[in-house]
Amino acid sequence: MVMEILIPTFFIFWFGVGALASSLVAYFIGNTIWELVVFIVVSGVLVVFTRPLVDKITGEQTRKINIDDIIGKKALVLEDIDNKSGKGIIKVNGDTWRAFSKEDEIIEKGKYVKILKVEGAHLVVTKLENEGGD
Repeated sequence: MVMEILIPTFFIFWFGVGALASSLVAYFIGNTIWELVVFIVVSGVLVVFTRPLVDKITGEQTRKINIDDIIGKKALVLEDIDNKSGKGIIKVNGDTWRAFSKEDEIIEKGKYVKILKVEGAHLVVTKLENEGGD
């Protein structure tokens, strides 16, 4: 529970409460199996049922992205795209993504690319010849 002070999430605290409940079982019953069961059940129930409440209180919302919305968009190259070395980062709609070039060409930092498709957590892009347009 002390670690919760050092970590900016409100997650480890519930395991501390589970450990306290488990220590009460150890004191009164003294059975290791019951201690383990109480720890798992109490910690699990607290995590599952209070996590949405804590998220609501802190106001942190997970940001969702619709992949179809970024296909066809123009993006800025933040790190040279080089398929052979596996490097390449682009920025689109304020988010950074790993990127591969469709033509296996090196695209320099600062250039603009068009997003063609999404492959897993990477975007496949092509170099824009006309820097000003989409």
